[in-house]
Amino acid sequence: MAEQEARARGHDRVTADHLLMGLARLDEGVAVMTLNSLGVDLGGTRTRAINADLVHLTELARREAAGLGHRYVGTEHLLLGLLHMDGTEALGVGLQQVRDQVIKVLHGDVL
Repeated sequence: MAEQEARARGHDRVTADHLLMGLARLDEGVAVMTLNSLGVDLGGTRTRAINADLVHLTELARREAAGLGHRYVGTEHLLLGLLHMDGTEALGVGLQQVRDQVIKVLHGDVL
């Protein structure tokens, strides 16, 4: 979806902004549920990491997944990787706050 967002805007390179726009369009998944439960509106969010290296972002997401004991990389791990790269200012929430909320969402502790 991030690639579709980039193409729709005439960009030849997928960036962190496109990833966030793709997550917002997805309107489901752990990342979206987590951000919604924290009151973050993905639709109006822009990141500072316009030219973020998505290979690096993917590696950070893999580390987050491993740190949580997961053998997959999901939307929640991409979100945490983005917060690593872009800092807590990216979405107005802190990395640890989001990580804790991801765990709650995964355990069904958030409606």
